[in-house]
Amino acid sequence: MSTADLILDFANSRNSFTLCELAGYVRDREDISDSGLLWHIKKLIKQKHLSRLSRGLYGKQAKSDFIPSLTEDLRILYANLTRAFPLIDIVVYSGNDINSLQHHLSANNALYVEVPKDATEAVFHYLTDKKIRAYHRPTEDFMSDYVDLAEKSVIVKALTTEAPIKTVDGVMMPTLEKMLVDINADPDFYYLQGNEAFNIMQNALSLYSINTPKMLRYASRRGIRETMLTILNYKD
Repeated sequence: MSTADLILDFANSRNSFTLCELAGYVRDREDISDSGLLWHIKKLIKQKHLSRLSRGLYGKQAKSDFIPSLTEDLRILYANLTRAFPLIDIVVYSGNDINSLQHHLSANNALYVEVPKDATEAVFHYLTDKKIRAYHRPTEDFMSDYVDLAEKSVIVKALTTEAPIKTVDGVMMPTLEKMLVDINADPDFYYLQGNEAFNIMQNALSLYSINTPKMLRYASRRGIRETMLTILNYKD
């Protein structure tokens, strides 16, 4: 087996790897320096067989970046909220973006709004005053008993500080890394936790480029780093 084949064989066995991890595997089978390994890695990246996921972290292949869908309803909601609350951070996204990652599909026509914790109640009342069906930081029990995600609604939640977000056409939206963590941390996503969370992660890994260190840093802020590591390293 050639060095390139050894590298790809190792890459196929995991979601991501470092040079140190790869070196341990390859050197059990042949003698090669770090510079030699890096030469092969760069060649495989150029050939589109490997991808550099972040500094010092590599993965099997180049994948597309996840771009949240920016619907007209989201544009209008974001514009109205930023006009009413110009001094706070506001992040919005559609439940349909979660649907696209699920293995067992379920309707989710909700729009999600995240703002600083001390502003959630004010934003919630602003929406209800506009006759918009809205829910304020719903618990698992409340979601289970009272919320039908097939109906259009707005779910208002607290935005964690330093959360990984991005600007899409002038609108602040979550990155995929943030969504994957929130699915496992937020009580309103209870129906996606457990086995479905593993399916969602595998689907996300197969379709999109994921910055694992960024995701795990955010998971630490949410207090679920070990949970995310278990899901990330799961092998079916």
